[in-house]
Amino acid sequence: MKCAICRNGETSAGRISVLLENGETTLVFKNVPAQICENCGEEYLTSATNNDLLKEAKEAVARGVDFEMLRYAA
Repeated sequence: MKCAICRNGETSAGRISVLLENGETTLVFKNVPAQICENCGEEYLTSATNNDLLKEAKEAVARGVDFEMLRYAA
């Protein structure tokens, strides 16, 4: 797909790390599937992947996690 940010590059499948912070909770998800622009590096997640990450984050906040590093698994 054409990058919505730079409008020049095409995106291709890759893996990224995602950092989420909420109050005192910090989560790092590694190996998250994304589309990455070849030109500017902008990263795009699917709505399903985004929803998975947010669900995990809400659960971590509820458990009182301060810091956690996770390998993403769909």
